[in-house]
Amino acid sequence: MAARGGKQQRSTVYRPHETVQLLAGMVGIFVIALVAGIQIDYATSFHHDVEVVLRSLQIAGVVVIVGTAIAAVFYGARRDHRGLVRAFIVYLSVATLQIIGNIAGLLDRAHVRQSNYLWGVWDVGACYLMIVAVFTGWYWVADQLTPGGAFDFPQQEGRPPERPRIVDYMFIAFNVSSTFGPTSEAVMSRKVKVLMMFQTSCSLVVLLVLVARVVGLQSR
Repeated sequence: MAARGGKQQRSTVYRPHETVQLLAGMVGIFVIALVAGIQIDYATSFHHDVEVVLRSLQIAGVVVIVGTAIAAVFYGARRDHRGLVRAFIVYLSVATLQIIGNIAGLLDRAHVRQSNYLWGVWDVGACYLMIVAVFTGWYWVADQLTPGGAFDFPQQEGRPPERPRIVDYMFIAFNVSSTFGPTSEAVMSRKVKVLMMFQTSCSLVVLLVLVARVVGLQSR
């Protein structure tokens, strides 16, 4: 039986493996963002203005990931945990703008190029995956910066509380996108609740685009 113990204070002490985790997280999100942009580009015919915005966001993503990777290594060498988190926040902000741009690309045209059903699945799926990846990072950051933690994770009775891992935040982000809310974790921060509402809105729009395409193809 799972029981909620006392909330554990999130440590701000530098840990060497966190530099590697942050760098891996930034690279992972960048790859997913790049794939999402390519899929959407192939699947959808854009207005010129939307295409310019998407291209600009992709270029900005490359520039920012290089800059934040250098900053993360610099802060890691100085054992500055808060500096690492700040560098990650900068990249997550740009990645969030990329999500908004990709959603705009999905909405720019209701039809899929050449009525190709597979493209209609791949570009929506890539955007959906990017939402989960980026908000996994946001929930990790929020839990680090919120006094006492942004989430109250359930603990097993008779066992010492465990430090949350990246899979725990990924589980939250996946549930918010798929079930539109957390499951076993209690949300302790109002700011995180707003963040979750924003993620839910993004995921709902993406899923509605997919449904609209499927209905449109079936009606042909």
